Amino acid sequence: MCARPYSMYDLKYNEEEVLKRSKKTRSVLIVAIILLVIGLGVLCYFSYNLYIDARSAGREVLQPPADLNVGKIDDIGVPKTIEFKKTTVPDLAALFGLGINEVEAKLGKGFKLTKSESVQDPGNPNITHLAVFTFTPELVDELDSGTIITYMPNESVYASLDQNGKVIDIYYTCDLRLLDVPLCSYEKLLSNDWLVLSTLQSAGITPLRYTYTAPVLEETIKYDNVNSENRKITKQTYIFSGRTTSQTLPTAWTLTVNYDYGSGVQSPDHYEKAIRVINLKLA
Repeated sequence: MCARPYSMYDLKYNEEEVLKRSKKTRSVLIVAIILLVIGLGVLCYFSYNLYIDARSAGREVLQPPADLNVGKIDDIGVPKTIEFKKTTVPDLAALFGLGINEVEAKLGKGFKLTKSESVQDPGNPNITHLAVFTFTPELVDELDSGTIITYMPNESVYASLDQNGKVIDIYYTCDLRLLDVPLCSYEKLLSNDWLVLSTLQSAGITPLRYTYTAPVLEETIKYDNVNSENRKITKQTYIFSGRTTSQTLPTAWTLTVNYDYGSGVQSPDHYEKAIRVINLKLA
């Protein structure tokens, strides 16, 4: 039997079927593309959030819980300021004419003889012996176990004796942390005569016709490299001197006030970094 030939109706029917299938396929593709775009968008959104969260986590500073005792952390991580009991400049004038044992007894509790040796002093041939008495500072509070004191303030008396074993010259040095001297700038500390006169009075010295003049700030400053643009202040120092009213030794006094800044600071306003010391010479 021979197959029936295609008619115009058959061609039209086939064309409509193709069109229907094509539209359906396009619809499915469009829906698939839309879903794919949405999926990619969601994926990008969550990926971006994960990235931001990861970066934020790296920068975030953890805060202690509200119920945590922060004071305990401070005690461990931040060393407490070590405070020393205050002392006063001893009566140095009363040491003249005494022997070594008498000087130690006169200085009293806290001072110990730490050096005794024969010397020759080119500036004063009458000096034949040197005795050093060092004061041991007392702490205000006991230190925690394991605490290390990196710097111990010093107070010492250097007594120079003649061939008869009697004191004829005194050099005294003391860290201002041990004295009742306020922590302030060098300029402010020496803006009046309080430090000089109170030190002399405590040492048993009455200055003869002395008029105080405050030092010029720039004259007190020592630089690491005076010609450098980046120079640093390493020290501030100034010397006060005069005569005493005594007819016997000591008849002269010299007081030096030092602020030592170690490796240096840019400005004298950083006085809290200084080791502050006075040196008093009586002869």
